Amino acid sequence: MTNIYLLHGSVAFWPDKNLLISTIDESRCLSLSNPATRCLLILIQHQGNVVERDYFFQHVWENNGAQVTNNAFYQNISLLRRAFKEFGLNEEWIVTVPKVGIKLENTLKVEVRQQREEKSMPEPQLRTPASSRAVRRVGLTLVIFFACLAVGLITWRSEFEPRFTSYISVNAKTGCHYYANPDVLNFDKHQQVIQKQAFDCQNYPWTYITLYANFSRISVIACREQYGFWRENACTARYIFIEDRHVSS
Repeated sequence: MTNIYLLHGSVAFWPDKNLLISTIDESRCLSLSNPATRCLLILIQHQGNVVERDYFFQHVWENNGAQVTNNAFYQNISLLRRAFKEFGLNEEWIVTVPKVGIKLENTLKVEVRQQREEKSMPEPQLRTPASSRAVRRVGLTLVIFFACLAVGLITWRSEFEPRFTSYISVNAKTGCHYYANPDVLNFDKHQQVIQKQAFDCQNYPWTYITLYANFSRISVIACREQYGFWRENACTARYIFIEDRHVSS
């Protein structure tokens, strides 16, 4: 059994699928990022109460092995407000309490529905009118599912590109461009990786480095062109592991 939350009788929030779906027009759905989904779920679970910012930091990011900046946190809250507005919900139901946290107003009616796990359906008997209706229902369900899947893919693509376009330039040498994930306090460790590692700048001059202070694994994406999802490109990916304070691959 999984919980689905009905928001104001018109929007279904499905946390396990990262989806918002209109109950009026089920072909309308929106795929949320994992952090945005967790933020909304926390707000619903604590509806009417102010949830402190540090609580979000811990339960949305830190417990999942990631770090977050204030800007990234408030960007996710802003995404939720825009999603509310898109589905006809009042975006002001998500309230920012300065220097404290975020609150979901009690004026938003939230109902919890439980969804059973899907079971395999028996083979339809096409000779009876009832089975014909069942077939049509199954067909409609499949159409809605693939429509949501397509929307989710498009949304994922639109969110995936900014992941690297938001990276910050930390070093530039002749023919080399190095970028670092922005959700860290400083870029000293990125600079150490750049200095200690040999990068093939001639063939892959655009390098995107993702690392966190409490992680021993560093992700390095090297591309022939500056990253863009809709741009043809060729990239290589590798991990670098930190052992005994020395960077080694």
